[in-house]
Amino acid sequence: MTGGSTGDRIRTTHTSFEVVLALQELGPARLSEIADHLGMAESTTHRHLNTLLDMRYVSRRDERYQLGLRFARLGRAALDRESAYPRVRSHVRRLARETGERAQFIAEDHGLGVYIAMETGENAVRVGFGVGRQIHLHCSSGGKSILAQYPRERVDCILDRWGLSEHTANTITDRETLYETLDRVRERGYATNREEHIDGLNAAGVPVVHEGTVLGALVVAGPAGRLKGERLEAELPDLLRASANELELNLAYADDRRVDHVVE
Repeated sequence: MTGGSTGDRIRTTHTSFEVVLALQELGPARLSEIADHLGMAESTTHRHLNTLLDMRYVSRRDERYQLGLRFARLGRAALDRESAYPRVRSHVRRLARETGERAQFIAEDHGLGVYIAMETGENAVRVGFGVGRQIHLHCSSGGKSILAQYPRERVDCILDRWGLSEHTANTITDRETLYETLDRVRERGYATNREEHIDGLNAAGVPVVHEGTVLGALVVAGPAGRLKGERLEAELPDLLRASANELELNLAYADDRRVDHVVE
């Protein structure tokens, strides 16, 4: 995924992050494999790897390079930048337990959806997504739940940057159709995903709002054969809305307690 202006980029910094992202995608890899993946000279790739190695962001075992564990601390810091995120995880765990499906919380960052928390129930299908994975917003129930809370101007900016890429035959790829869908999502208070991102996978999602800010969306996803009809359009949305409402109240109450403590 690419996007945004390149006018103010420092090329060496950009290249170093390309190396990091290549290691994320490739896993442990030899110098030649990383250079081939990036289309860069081995000498250039080697210089960036050595710098990252010296800074402990990359480790090397035998002849293979891999991401260093120092990134784990950065990842945790990023996930905890919002005081609400730790509270989100308990709600995601409970949704997974109660539904038996895959439950998750998605937040928007730079116009993309990012998985902040994820749990699998006893019947959940594992589709290879993990915390930190990025997705387009227009083709997911959580993404549409978030977009529906944004003003049209902000939605336009996101679509201008990332477009409406087609992931399946059911993906919405027309801007006016998406606007109409978002209007319905706003009215109903929840969004559905009917095999729009992955063939055979349906989902329902609801927004979580705190102090007028959209924190993200709670989502339950599962096989289209199980998540359909009344379960997809009523049962899961009701469960998700109840969980989102409880979470929003908990956050508001936590804020009130902090204010009371300061006043006292």
